[in-house]
Amino acid sequence: MPPVPEVPHVPRVIAVVGPGLIGTSVVLAARRAWPGVEVRTIDQGQPLELVRGCDIVVLAAPVDAIIATLPQLAPVLSAHALVIDTGSTKRAILAAARAGALPRFIGGHPMAGGATTGPLGARADLFDGKPWFLIGPHAPVDAKEDAAAFITGLGARPVEMQDLGEAHDALMAAVSHLPQLAASALMIEVDAAVGREGLHWAGTGLRDTTRLAASSADVWQSILLTNRDEVGPLLKLLAARLGALADRLDDREEMARFFEAAARAKSSCL
Repeated sequence: MPPVPEVPHVPRVIAVVGPGLIGTSVVLAARRAWPGVEVRTIDQGQPLELVRGCDIVVLAAPVDAIIATLPQLAPVLSAHALVIDTGSTKRAILAAARAGALPRFIGGHPMAGGATTGPLGARADLFDGKPWFLIGPHAPVDAKEDAAAFITGLGARPVEMQDLGEAHDALMAAVSHLPQLAASALMIEVDAAVGREGLHWAGTGLRDTTRLAASSADVWQSILLTNRDEVGPLLKLLAARLGALADRLDDREEMARFFEAAARAKSSCL
C-alpha cells in the first residue's frame, strides 16, 4: 500500500452524507489519513443538521439525492465549510449548487468503485492512486486548495477541470456510462440466447466482459437521466456499428480491420 501523503490542511470534523461504497470508503480513508478526525455519517432520513460545525461535507449519495440535498445545506453549514460531492455526472449537480448558494462547493468525482454499491465492499485504499475530478470554476481559490488537499489525503490524485461539467460528462458518457449499458445489454442478450443453464458454461471472457452487469439500477438511473443527451447518441452509434458488423462477418479484411482497430484502442487503456 502506498504511503499516505502528508496534507497541510487537517480537517477536524467531516460529514459524509450517504454511507454506501464510496461514502464508507471516504470514512475509512479519512480515518487512515487523520486518526484524530471526527467523522459523522448521515444516512437517508437522518437530519442534515448533523453537518453543522463540520469543516468538510462529502455528498456521496446517488446523483438525484445529491441534487435534492444541495438546496437544504446552506442554512446548516458553517461559513468555512467545504462541500464536495462524488457524483458521476456534474452539470446538474453544479447547477443545483449554484442555485443553493454554496460558494465553497466543489464538484467531485472519484474514478473508483465497483459493481456493488453497498458499504460492505468499502476499503480505506479504494482511492489510492486513482484520479479524482474536481470542478469548481466559480469557487474561491482557498476552497479549491482545500478540496485538492482533502482528496490527496484520501490517497487520490486531484484532476482539476475548469468548465461547468460539460467536458466531464461527455468524457464519462464514453468511458463509463456507455460501457455500463453495453455490458448490461450483452448480459441480457446472452441470457436470452442460452438461458440460465447455458450460462453455467460461460468462460472468463463473458465473465470479465459483463462484470458491470451486476450494477444496481438505484445508482445508474439518476446518472443516465442527468447525462442522457451525451449517452444516447453514443448508444445509437454503437448499435449502428454492431448492426453493420452483423452483415460483414464473412468479410475477412473487414474483420481484420475491426479487430486491429479495437486492439490499438485497447492498448491505450491497459
